[in-house]
Amino acid sequence: MKIDLIEILYAVSFALDATEIEYYKKRAEANGIDLSSVSYKDHKTKNITMNHSKRIAALAVLTGKAMGLDQVDLYDLSALCILHDNALTEFIQEEIEFRKYNNGLPYNDSAVIMRICKIGAKNVSVLPFRTNNRDIMLYHHEKADGTGPFGRRADRTPVKSQLMHLAECIDCYCDLTDSTEENYREICFYVRSNTRTLFGEEVANAFLNVFKKKTLANLSNANIDKFLRSLTRHYEDSYNQKEIKTLGELFARIVDYKSHYTCIHCVGVADRCAKMAEFYNFPEEKAAKFYLAGALHDIGKLSVSMDILQKPTNLNDDEYELMKMHALYTYDVLSKLKGMKDICNWASHHHEKLNGNGYPFKLSGKQLSHEERLVACCDIYQALTEKRPYKDGFTHEETIRIMREMAEKGEIDYDIVTDMHHVFQHEIPQIEAELNQK
Repeated sequence: MKIDLIEILYAVSFALDATEIEYYKKRAEANGIDLSSVSYKDHKTKNITMNHSKRIAALAVLTGKAMGLDQVDLYDLSALCILHDNALTEFIQEEIEFRKYNNGLPYNDSAVIMRICKIGAKNVSVLPFRTNNRDIMLYHHEKADGTGPFGRRADRTPVKSQLMHLAECIDCYCDLTDSTEENYREICFYVRSNTRTLFGEEVANAFLNVFKKKTLANLSNANIDKFLRSLTRHYEDSYNQKEIKTLGELFARIVDYKSHYTCIHCVGVADRCAKMAEFYNFPEEKAAKFYLAGALHDIGKLSVSMDILQKPTNLNDDEYELMKMHALYTYDVLSKLKGMKDICNWASHHHEKLNGNGYPFKLSGKQLSHEERLVACCDIYQALTEKRPYKDGFTHEETIRIMREMAEKGEIDYDIVTDMHHVFQHEIPQIEAELNQK
């Protein structure tokens, strides 16, 4: 299957940004900081806005290009920048557990950065990059003077890590939405005044040489997509099934960890999709796409508030309406993927019902393909068999009984439910037998 990894990452960056914005906003509020009144000129308070990841990628690639990095390095650098805080949802759950045993206190700021770097580096290490990117993610918060989380000075920190750090600091602590001459000078002053402390001289000087006032206009929300694509050459690489699975698992983990109540859901749905694709004898490329659809079906949940996702009791009507928006957000994210309309539809229509009472588009059975119906059934099966705060996981028999009742009401496909019963009925006894042998 041919994939342009960057295009997938550009598409999901919106959802990744939403999680990062929410986390740091909550952290600022906990420290008594109102971000709406923050002045960028103090360069002390981290303030993140939408298109954060794309601006980091653009600034890092622009500077890296000026330093002579070749196209394949710039391609991978752009991907790493989009994924710079891929570990955030996983870390949030880790911090929740930490609070339980530390009188409600969170990690301190330096521990936060170190853990996010370690988890993020582990996550991206399995991706099939075009160049060697060992330790790039791990050290992307190091400071030139050695006062960063791992104590590495600029001369011991990979250039790509330094580029990511420079770009992220500029976007977090400077206002890139203001294209005035005064603001342009303020950004340059920020970089100059932090050279040799936050930023290495080589990277800082390269940025100052290439960064022009007109660059600010290119970084605007209206222009960032076009500008970022103009900076890097794109590649369509052939991914085998194992590599597709690895990519899908990464996105599934990011989504699942947004809530500790659903920390295996997307991975489980993707696995169900893979097994049903095998049962229906999908061609290899279609099976790979179908697995990705299962892994990405809830990517829109990254744009839903943690307060709703983490609520241990039933949602009220207003909260439920906000939760339902995740399917539309999934569509908004995946509809940006070129040449992958099938994945977008399979993934984002998983809450549609054959009787037209589903969401977000209220499609009817005539409008829903077999694949869209199948992802919906895989999602329901996985959700019913999972343990949640308000229920234990149902057995296979109970799950199939509930799904048959749904089919009889005209909500889901009865034939698919029957096929899923055939495929999954021996799964639990087989798993138990394997555990008993260990």
